[in-house]
Amino acid sequence: MEKILLILLFLISSAFAQTDYYSAFLYKEDITAKRAYFLQTSENVLIIDVRTKAEFKEGRAKDSINIPLFKLINDKRVFNKNFLKEVFILLNNDVNKKVILICRSGSRTKVASNLLAEQGFRNVYNVKKGFSYDWKINSLPMSK
Repeated sequence: MEKILLILLFLISSAFAQTDYYSAFLYKEDITAKRAYFLQTSENVLIIDVRTKAEFKEGRAKDSINIPLFKLINDKRVFNKNFLKEVFILLNNDVNKKVILICRSGSRTKVASNLLAEQGFRNVYNVKKGFSYDWKINSLPMSK
C-alpha cells in the first residue's frame, strides 16, 4: 500500500512540478547555489544530491551526499523506492533538520523536495537551477 501511495504522490508531484503554485506549496523554498553554499558552510546544512550515481561520480558539490531519486535500470530511470528511507536514516528521523537538495537542473529536486515535505520535513531547500546550471557556473567548491 505504501508503495502505491509513493508512486501516486510521485505522479502528482511530477504533474504539478512546473507550476509556481505547487513549488511554493510544500517545501521551504527555492534557493541559488550561492545561498546553498552559504548555508552549507555557515550553518553546516547537509546537501543531498539526488542525481544518479553515475552523474554524482562525474562531479558534485563539495561534501554533498548522494541519495538518487532515480536508479538507472536498463538505461531507463526508475524511481528509487528506498529514497525516503535513506533520507530518514541519514537525517536520523529529524524532520526539523535543514537539508538542501541538488540535482543537475533543479527538476528532480523539486519532486524530491515535495516528497520530503509530504513526509513532514519542514526545512527542505531546493537549488533551483541545480548543479550544472548554477553551482558549476558559479565555480563553487566541487569534488570528483
